[in-house]
Amino acid sequence: MRILIVTAGSRGDVAPYTGLGRRLLAAGHEVAVAAHPPFAGLVGGCGLDHRPLPGDPRELIRTRAEAASWEEARAAMAAFLDRLADGVVAAADGADLVLTAFGPAALSRTAGEAYGIPVIGTYLAPACATREFAPPGAPG
Repeated sequence: MRILIVTAGSRGDVAPYTGLGRRLLAAGHEVAVAAHPPFAGLVGGCGLDHRPLPGDPRELIRTRAEAASWEEARAAMAAFLDRLADGVVAAADGADLVLTAFGPAALSRTAGEAYGIPVIGTYLAPACATREFAPPGAPG
């Protein structure tokens, strides 16, 4: 089976999926990970195929931080997500199954529907804060 794992964001968003990908590879599946270009080495170093997703989250953070207005920050985010959506659609082409992280889940589901590919939300970290897992960056 050709499995695509879709994840976007920082190294902490990508690295856990390389472990999952390695286990799927060991089980005899073809595995590709769709992630931003800075993580191609990480993904490839784990023996997995890399499918590049456009954009660099670090640049998005910088752009939003330097935005002169809320509208400018929102426009930067919208442009980033438009490019990301195109990348997810391109990466999903030819897959038999898509496993998706929480962040790009809506984009992954849309691509899966377009191609008739099953999509499974594979959330390796809590998507919402709990008593045990506070949001990243939260004090105490």
